[in-house]
Amino acid sequence: MYRYGVGYIGQASSYNFMSAYFVVFLTNCVGISSSIAGTISSVALMVEVVGGMIFGNLSDSCRSKMGKRRPFMLIAGIVLPIILILISYTLHASAITTFIYYMFFAVLFRVFFSCFEIPNNAFGSEISTGYDERTKQRTVCRWFSITGSGIGTIVPLLILDLFSDDQEAGWQTAGIIIAIVTFGGIISSFLLTKKYSVQYMGEKISKGKHNVIKDIFVNYIELFKLKPMKLLIIYKGAFACAFALYNIATLYFLQYALDLGNKYSSYVYAFTIAIFAIMTPIVDKMAIATGKANQQMYTMLAFGIMGTLIYIFAPNTLIGGVLYVGGFAVVQTGFWQLSSAIFYDVIEVDEYVNNKRRGGDIMSLVSVLGTLVTAIMVQMFGIFLDMSGFDPQLTSQPDSVISFLDIGYILVPSICCLVGFLALKAFPINKKTFASLQTALELRKHGESYDEYMDDINKLIK
Repeated sequence: MYRYGVGYIGQASSYNFMSAYFVVFLTNCVGISSSIAGTISSVALMVEVVGGMIFGNLSDSCRSKMGKRRPFMLIAGIVLPIILILISYTLHASAITTFIYYMFFAVLFRVFFSCFEIPNNAFGSEISTGYDERTKQRTVCRWFSITGSGIGTIVPLLILDLFSDDQEAGWQTAGIIIAIVTFGGIISSFLLTKKYSVQYMGEKISKGKHNVIKDIFVNYIELFKLKPMKLLIIYKGAFACAFALYNIATLYFLQYALDLGNKYSSYVYAFTIAIFAIMTPIVDKMAIATGKANQQMYTMLAFGIMGTLIYIFAPNTLIGGVLYVGGFAVVQTGFWQLSSAIFYDVIEVDEYVNNKRRGGDIMSLVSVLGTLVTAIMVQMFGIFLDMSGFDPQLTSQPDSVISFLDIGYILVPSICCLVGFLALKAFPINKKTFASLQTALELRKHGESYDEYMDDINKLIK
């Protein structure tokens, strides 16, 4: 499983670098207003929506000798590092030229990130097919992802401290380091997973003219009708909203609400990585014992309650901030570790209902929703941050900015997690119902009766 999982070092380092620091880089180094920076990020994310839809569908129907998913991994592994180097360069030009430059490379980053993300995620469902096997696979991937997250969030701050007198050089150096890590992780995974792709080369794929756009919308409509899929869309949307606000606002909150500099902010990110490492084996054991969805459900409920209480009683205190960051780190660990495995299980529901296995389209559908929500949140954050009176030239922001950060960074993500809890509470796939589904599918293939499993199956489809 490590052969597949190593790619998540590159995925997580590039994703976290761009998600946590791109807007900060644009406002604090390039000098673009937060609303314009938010617009650039949001437009790029919207393009990622389209990219995810297309790459998911194309990877389902790809017949390359390298396998269905690996060609997309190769392309992304080559192109993404180049983009990261160019996008972290501080351009000195007119306002319109600067806007076009960063918009262009932000869009390219999101396109080629989805080129890796969606096919690679679907690839995991083909490598592991069992309910608990998928949980274990995602745990291995999570360890690599934690490594990438640490590099993507901690290293840039340390580099900026080293280049405290030359922030432009600091950002460029950080971009180069993240580019190298991204290249190494993704290309290593591509090379190491060759034997897995061969296993699926013989899978039957319908011949004839392939209308990608038509296929995408037909497939999405069919998938959206599945009961588990509807609930997972709510779950993914709720987390995406919380995570987008958390990711974009963390550095602003640490610097302006808690008055922590880059050095101490890096300690907070290190604390987050430590929580990831501690919680990963615990999440794995909880998921095996209680089920993947139940682990997520309990965690989101606990954090939603805790975050709301922190907002009411201790929003701008160090201890409140530490508890909040630690709590959300626990939620993140479970989500990134288990969510793909939860989504994978819908593939068998799709096979039962529609006689199709569409891992690429399933992963792209949930990704599309998450990206749309993220784009909206990033845009709204930038607009409201400007409206609250934010001035990047000030080391101390007015009370209106602090109040906005309290709401956007603490309260809204907490409420989102409570929404996610409600969706998972109604989610019908668990170890028992999934086992019944797999058995029924096998019996159906051989023309045998599976009536004794219909009670469990009805829970999944009605």
